[in-house]
Amino acid sequence: MPSTSTTVSTQEIAQPMDQSTMKLHPACSVFPEMNDDEFDALKADIHENGLLEPIIVKGDQIVDGRHRFKACRELGIKPETREWDGEKGDDAVLNFVLSMNLKRRHLSGSQKAFVALKVEEYFAKHMKVGRPENGPKIGTISGKAVDNAAKSVGVARGYVSDAKKIRKEAPELEQRVMSGELTLPQAKRELKERQREDKREQDRKKIAATPKPETLEGVYSTIVIDPPWDWGDEGDKDQLGRARPTYDTMSIDELEKLPVNKLAADDCHLYLWITNRSLPKGFRLLDAWGFRYITMLTWCKPSIGMGNYFRGSTEHVLFGVKGSLPLKRKDVGTWFSAKRGKGGHSSKPTEFNELVESCSPGAYLEMFARSEREGWVSW
Repeated sequence: MPSTSTTVSTQEIAQPMDQSTMKLHPACSVFPEMNDDEFDALKADIHENGLLEPIIVKGDQIVDGRHRFKACRELGIKPETREWDGEKGDDAVLNFVLSMNLKRRHLSGSQKAFVALKVEEYFAKHMKVGRPENGPKIGTISGKAVDNAAKSVGVARGYVSDAKKIRKEAPELEQRVMSGELTLPQAKRELKERQREDKREQDRKKIAATPKPETLEGVYSTIVIDPPWDWGDEGDKDQLGRARPTYDTMSIDELEKLPVNKLAADDCHLYLWITNRSLPKGFRLLDAWGFRYITMLTWCKPSIGMGNYFRGSTEHVLFGVKGSLPLKRKDVGTWFSAKRGKGGHSSKPTEFNELVESCSPGAYLEMFARSEREGWVSW
């Protein structure tokens, strides 16, 4: 079987001293290098007290003590070595490396998650996992590699999955976690906020390319509006850690200035989406746009959401009328149950527009629409 060792760099093993051809056993790679302060402290201790523990080697491979080896080289000390006398197989070496370093290195759970990732990679490269047909590698483990890796390091599998996502999508955050600057949950939040900001930027470009509502032509008998509410208007600083939405929001003063009254026919139905927290603002908008409040429809959601007090599991639609315009049908109640829309945060169920079409006449206008809909003008 070809060697899978990694040769220590010349910076780590100086020339021309003997043992300069020593290599690192691949199991050593599962733990990160010491930072400069840690290594300087180790080097100073060896300079003062000498090498207290021998370097464990397996042939020409360093199994334990790579930093002590490097410190000795830099200090010009010939390191004492001891031949590995443990069980054969890379699995035994890995277990030894994990045991020794988990005791020595004071790693947080977040840092251990990335160590577990390295262990998973080690399993994939050097060991069979499960059935023999998985490959002629040294050693055998049963079950999924990620489960074994998480267990061997002592972290939850979910932590390892989170670390894998960080490494794939923002590898620089891994370095900040390993340096102790961030925890894994903090890195996840930073990644998520970056993704949200990317979405915000895309939305800003769409908004910049969208004609102003004043350019809309014609009048409409039915108007549906789902405003981008600024929930900060209510004085709420935080709702169970609720993140800032990926779209730009509008204040109540900005929403009042929308030309809804000019777009409404003399006889018109208005459906205004509103959150529980923002109900007072909704009634204010109906007055500002020239509609009288008639009733409220309630969407019963499939799960609960945010809330500083009660957790919201409903959302409402204020139904207002301008002039006199009866419904097309008289058999509709004031609540409906439906799945969330597929458009992400704040998206509404597609069944709602079908309900509107069955109750109110065209022409139809949807303001702040997320997509085009046949038979509707979407702004």
